[in-house]
Amino acid sequence: MALDMRFSPREEIMGDAHHTFRAFIETGEIIPAFTLPGSDGMPYSPWMYKQQEHLLLLIILTTTSSETRGLLKAFAREYRSFREEECALLVISADTVKVNLETQEELHVPFPLLADPKGEVIARYTLWDAGQKVVMPSIVLADRRGALYRQWAEEREEDLVGIEEILEELRYLNRLCTP
Repeated sequence: MALDMRFSPREEIMGDAHHTFRAFIETGEIIPAFTLPGSDGMPYSPWMYKQQEHLLLLIILTTTSSETRGLLKAFAREYRSFREEECALLVISADTVKVNLETQEELHVPFPLLADPKGEVIARYTLWDAGQKVVMPSIVLADRRGALYRQWAEEREEDLVGIEEILEELRYLNRLCTP
């Protein structure tokens, strides 16, 4: 699927033979602040975790597709491993709070599903075409300081980095952060 997006000169191109992704945030840069409603109706912000935990953001278009549901179930199965690595997980979708709540209740995921139906936050982290409601699925890993450590983006959710690789990155990050 081709994305017709406009970029500022500040953004650099990251890519390999399979895809190209323009980084909105530089490695080491503090991730953009936001506050979004969770499926529980409570507001969530990256600053809730700053200085306490690493933060993993999973950015997707919708929680209703079968591919996404499979991905959410996989993260739910490994959620304890993320918590053991002192990492919080937030999922940001272009769905409404109501749709996210229905998904959370149906799948019993233990992490918040955040609603960004206008894509304002999504657009700060990954490619977003508001007119066509197209998102490049992304995973953003920020360290305890709130700085970007790693970011992965693919055209399809099923091509995103594996959970075990993310956990390895977290283990490494924890070794770096532990005196």
